Amino acid sequence: ALKDAHHGAAWNTWPAGLGQRQPAARAAASLEHKEAIAVHRFTQFLVDRQWKEVHRYANDRGVQIMGDIPIFGAYDSADAWANQDLFRLGPNGLPREVAGVPPDAFTDDGQLWGNPGYDWQRHAETGYAWWIARVRTTLQRVHLLRIDHFRGFAASWVVPAEAETAAAGH
Repeated sequence: ALKDAHHGAAWNTWPAGLGQRQPAARAAASLEHKEAIAVHRFTQFLVDRQWKEVHRYANDRGVQIMGDIPIFGAYDSADAWANQDLFRLGPNGLPREVAGVPPDAFTDDGQLWGNPGYDWQRHAETGYAWWIARVRTTLQRVHLLRIDHFRGFAASWVVPAEAETAAAGH
């Protein structure tokens, strides 16, 4: 609802306080956009109910549903906005480092994906609660789960956000 209210603008450009999730700004926005929020909640309720029916239907027929979680989330996502301390963001809310792939035989520049890098130390301090919730929630909807680029748990290529290619990463 907030993304819609701000004409699709990234959360770091929203009015002061809201992009940083300050409680007073969030409370005011909740009141101002309560109807739009209610529509989104109801839509999510319907989708969840329908998905549970698909899941039950598959179970009854011995069919397993495979799901997918990408290792990296999008910068301009609800996850990044709601969990800013779990990502390597600067004081302005913009990523300090972004994900990519190092140079290799296929490209001298590597691949610059642009997803914000994780603050793995902060994740460890929380007992990886965000990851556990993410996996648990997905496994409530699917039988099998693939984490795309799961290798990123052991090592990932991060690049300074201002870099033009992934070659500057580590």
